[in-house]
Amino acid sequence: MMKNKVQGNAFVYLVVALIALGVGFYSYQYIAKPKPLVMITTFEKLNALPNINAKTHTNKTFTERDFIGQWSIVFFGFTTCPDICPTTMMDMNQVQKGIDEKWQKDTQFVFVSVDPERDSTEVLARYVPAFNSEFIGIRMDLEQTKVLTKNLGVAFMKTPAHDNNPDNYMVDHTARWFIIDPLGRRYALINPTDAYGKSEGLVPLVIEDYNNLRAQANRG
Repeated sequence: MMKNKVQGNAFVYLVVALIALGVGFYSYQYIAKPKPLVMITTFEKLNALPNINAKTHTNKTFTERDFIGQWSIVFFGFTTCPDICPTTMMDMNQVQKGIDEKWQKDTQFVFVSVDPERDSTEVLARYVPAFNSEFIGIRMDLEQTKVLTKNLGVAFMKTPAHDNNPDNYMVDHTARWFIIDPLGRRYALINPTDAYGKSEGLVPLVIEDYNNLRAQANRG
């Protein structure tokens, strides 16, 4: 009788252990499984950035090597942009403050001017830190700007004003954000329009996606 009881207890323990093992396995599979990205689209081909020689808003030299060793979120715009650029800079500020602290340490946010004729170093020095003191604003000559934008897939074009004043113009440009990996390659893009109609809103979605992207890249 005692032997049967012992055997019965052993069987129960075995069943419990197997159940626990199964739950643990499926929990691990759920946690480890890459979560789908909503706002971030990764590129199949990881283009290396071209050589550039830019100046930051603090008048420091900035080259393609300054993308090496850390992740970068990059936006192209111009300081006299009336709506998209300031809105994007405010959104990026919230993203920078909202992403996981361990990713904040090695992620830089870079604003690249597509209007180097008007966006001098002094102008960028007033504009960029107004949104976030840790952001980096850079400018380079028009030809280098074209080389970099072509490499990343960014379009921009002057739009003359109606008053025929050559200095009074707008710049139509791609509003996407680009993610550069620590090897200095075009890694992914963020299209803000993908957030339209989603109740969560742009910033929370980008924060969640970026945290997931970095976690996946870290495991890989």
